Amino acid sequence: MTVSGTAVDQVEAISAALERHLLQHSAAAEQPEFVEQKPQYTRTRELPALKISFTDVQFALEKAANLLSNANRDGGKKPKDIFLSESLRVGTGPDEIEVTGHSFPANAHVPKAAYALSYSYSWRDAPVSRLQLDLGDWTRRLSVSGTAVDQVEAISAALERDLSQHTAVGGDMVRTVGGGLLFIVLVTSLVIGGSFCIVGREWRLLGMPIFSLVGLVLLFTLPFKDIFAGFAVYQGETSWIVRLNPRWHS
Repeated sequence: MTVSGTAVDQVEAISAALERHLLQHSAAAEQPEFVEQKPQYTRTRELPALKISFTDVQFALEKAANLLSNANRDGGKKPKDIFLSESLRVGTGPDEIEVTGHSFPANAHVPKAAYALSYSYSWRDAPVSRLQLDLGDWTRRLSVSGTAVDQVEAISAALERDLSQHTAVGGDMVRTVGGGLLFIVLVTSLVIGGSFCIVGREWRLLGMPIFSLVGLVLLFTLPFKDIFAGFAVYQGETSWIVRLNPRWHS
C-alpha cells in the first residue's frame, strides 16, 4: 500500500487509518467460525441371556429402525456432510454373515443356529447418532447415543423390552458354576451310594449310584452349550427339545 502527496501529515494519517482498517477486516476474516456442539448422551443397558428366533430379531430391529428414522427425521436431515451407516452381522468365524442394513435379504444363507449377533447404526450429527447392539455368550449389551436425551432413552427402553421377552437361563457363568456343582453332587452321590451297596450290602440303594452314573454321562454328552447358551438365534423354534426331535417338525 502506497500513499503519496506534499502534505506529509495527511499522508501519514491516511496511510495509518487505511492500514488499521485493513488489518481489522483481515483478523475478522481469519477468525474461525465457532459452532456450538451439543453434549452427547449415551444409555447403555446390559441384557439377560436370550433365546430368540430370526423372525423375532428382525421384528425388534425393524421396530428400532423405525424409531430411529422418526427421531432423526427433523433434526437429522441428510446434507452431503452427514454419513449414515447401518450393518447387521450374525455368527462367528467361517459362518459369519454381514449385510448392510437391519435385515437379511431373502436370498441370504442364514444359519439354522447362531450364537452371536451384532447390529450397528451410525448417523453423524443426528439427534440419535449411534446404536450398538452386541449379543453373545459372554456379554449382551445395548448402547444408544445422541443429543436428544428423551429419544435415546425411549429407543433404548423399547429395544430392551422387545428383546427381554425372550429371556432364557444361560451363559458361560451359568454353565460353569451349574455344571461344576452338579458334577460334585453326582460324584459324591456315586461314591456314597456305591460304598453303601458294596461295603454295607445295601443293594436296595443301588438306584443311587446308577442314577449318579447316568447323570455324569449326560453331563458330558448333552449339548449344554446350546441348551444354556448366553445368546442363541434360531430359524424356527427356539426350544432345544423341539429342534432335537424330528417328530416335532412334521
